[in-house]
Amino acid sequence: MSSASPQSVREIFAGPLAREDGQLLWMLIGLAAVDAALAAYLSLFPRYAGGLYFIVGIVFVGTAFNVAGILRLKRHYSISGIFWFMATIAIVSIWNLVVMWVSLLSRWWASSQPGYHVGISAAIGLLPLLISIGLLGRKVRQAS
Repeated sequence: MSSASPQSVREIFAGPLAREDGQLLWMLIGLAAVDAALAAYLSLFPRYAGGLYFIVGIVFVGTAFNVAGILRLKRHYSISGIFWFMATIAIVSIWNLVVMWVSLLSRWWASSQPGYHVGISAAIGLLPLLISIGLLGRKVRQAS
């Protein structure tokens, strides 16, 4: 039996970061860039069900970055850094799904609507990602 007590989520988020956790930050910045690029493309060149292309693209890229982080997990990143990274990917994916369904059900993404509606929804979907990048970036700078 271990004498160490399990850490709470708050303690894990507040935990120290390693210098290599900056790579996780760059992966999140890459995800934000892909998000913005997909949104710009679908806004400029609207497609039928463009919002679904957007969501699938974001989920695909987020999953690829998660796998990359998991493969390097043990030797390179701190527990706190990986937790920030995975929680961010999960929150952004869930938030984008909520934004997608609200947009679909409110007819904001209807085929009769202009293409820039996808871009506006993407900007709303970027908010938790940008907040997390800012917070994680501050923690990484403090760790360096």
